[in-house]
Amino acid sequence: MCGIAGIVTPGSAEALRPAAESMAVAMSHRGPDSQGVQGLGPCLLVNARLAIIDLSERGRQPMSSADGNLWITYNGETYNAAELRAEMEKRGHQFHSTTDTEVVLHLYQEDGERCVEKLRGMFAFAIWDIRAQKLVLARDRLGIKPLYFYRSGNQLVFASEIKALLASGLVPRQLDPAGLRVFLQLGHIPPPWTAIRGVMPLEPGHIAIWRDGEWRTETYWTLDPHASATPPPEHLAAGLADVLLDAMRNHLVSDVPVLMFLSGGTDSACLAAAARHVGAQNLSAMTVGFGEAEFDETELSRRTAHALDIPLQVAMLDAGRVVADLDHAIWALDQPSVDGLNSYWISKLAAEAGFKVALSGQGGDELFGGYESLAWFKRFTAVARWARRLPAMPFSRMLDQPALPFRWRKLSYLVGARDPFVASQMAVKFLFLDRDIADLLSAALGRNGHHAEAEHHLAYWSKFVEHEDLLEQLAFMDIHTHLEPRLLRDLDATSMAHSIEVRPVFLDHRLVEFLLPVPSETRIQQKRLLLEAARRFLPQSLLEDLETRRKRTFTFPFKRWLTRDMHRTMREAFSSERLRRLRVLEFGAVDHLWRRYEQSEASVGWSRIWSLFVLERWCEIMQVSP
Repeated sequence: MCGIAGIVTPGSAEALRPAAESMAVAMSHRGPDSQGVQGLGPCLLVNARLAIIDLSERGRQPMSSADGNLWITYNGETYNAAELRAEMEKRGHQFHSTTDTEVVLHLYQEDGERCVEKLRGMFAFAIWDIRAQKLVLARDRLGIKPLYFYRSGNQLVFASEIKALLASGLVPRQLDPAGLRVFLQLGHIPPPWTAIRGVMPLEPGHIAIWRDGEWRTETYWTLDPHASATPPPEHLAAGLADVLLDAMRNHLVSDVPVLMFLSGGTDSACLAAAARHVGAQNLSAMTVGFGEAEFDETELSRRTAHALDIPLQVAMLDAGRVVADLDHAIWALDQPSVDGLNSYWISKLAAEAGFKVALSGQGGDELFGGYESLAWFKRFTAVARWARRLPAMPFSRMLDQPALPFRWRKLSYLVGARDPFVASQMAVKFLFLDRDIADLLSAALGRNGHHAEAEHHLAYWSKFVEHEDLLEQLAFMDIHTHLEPRLLRDLDATSMAHSIEVRPVFLDHRLVEFLLPVPSETRIQQKRLLLEAARRFLPQSLLEDLETRRKRTFTFPFKRWLTRDMHRTMREAFSSERLRRLRVLEFGAVDHLWRRYEQSEASVGWSRIWSLFVLERWCEIMQVSP
């Protein structure tokens, strides 16, 4: 696992070496083992290496092919590298390391850009082809590993993190108003936007080619529920067990010890049991507790670890420690997000315990229907189909009153809705309405008018994943609009801030492809299919225990902390002096909302206050402005 970056410019890029070196330094947390910058005429490739496979100097990057024509900077893990290496050796390829990076380089020599179709893993990489004078960028199928780029004329700058792009000095530290508006609605910034004007993410399942100042992208993989046949019902659980165990074997490959992130839920318990079943050696687990019964899962984690005979480290967190590290956590996010603090802390604690690799259950809720929000979406869509018959005026105006509790105000989206499905998504997901955003954003960010970016984003994906089964459509929407742009992005940024490689086993693309054709009434049923498959390797006592556990989400007790332990920090962040200096948020609107929250949390909602705090702190920490 690493951080990658690079610059391509007409003529010689050597004059931009200081910019490339600054990017390497800005990504040193992603790769503390070594940093390298390679000049290749018009191209500079950058790598910050976290050594996981082949810890020797042979794995240093950027890495070249034997003939010196191809150079690669690679971030991620290719789990089928050994298999691909064997194929290459049969064709006469000679290897000088055991890294997956070298495997990708040789595979590119054979298959060119289509080599990505053979890779099984999580990755983002760049290859500079000297003879062809072109740059090839690629990102894994589900977007586990990030990659951002910025184009200015005939110059291209790319990196694993926006922090690195800004550190180059080649990307203006200017906020993108559209990205901020989307953030205030969704709580994260999905593609094609980012928080920085002109910076864009390479989307999952895509490759990009840059040659002579021209840019083109190609899709090599999409989520397609019809891509493979649905397994026969009588073989479904057994087939899922086989695919999951195979994914686990691949994800355990490492030259350093592997840790399991263990919550009190079904996903991590099944993964831990699968790891034991395939013979994981010296497997350890870690869980986080808060000392508050409503949020603490340590007792459930202890029961799981005891049943599987896995050593468990229990790390206790309190509000004081979280508050003291807030600025670093928000810096780690790389972009504003209302999520990510949980993965930041479990990664920090894992790093403090000496680990560099951890397994995560991320993606389990999206694949097996673990979120209660799916049920809410169904209800809201049904209401929207009825409410669309109501005249938008006066009912919408009656509901959209600032004095009303926000959950009631959001119902205004359902009245007269053109698309009930999209309206239900907006009613459940949006943090702020148009009127709120117009009041909250400073005039410097163009706060007036109807801002429909997030609505268009949801409408696009609702058509892209259109399905006759509403529950299936909701699950696909969640993967595209929540899992990749929010959960996976936050997981990568916050874990790599502590030099931890987190591997989300459920997002092995073969496992995803196996599950996609399975009808929702079978797949999306509160983990029943997963538990049925796990019967083959779960101890009976643990299986029975998991079947009776109430679904809980690993989250922090923000509702209490904001007005108690974080109160002073919030007041400082929302002060008139600070907000007017930053010119991002309007003091009057923020102060009014904060005072309402102090009087009644239910009328405002903690996530709305938290989103404003994160945005304010992120802008100051990153030194960005309108």
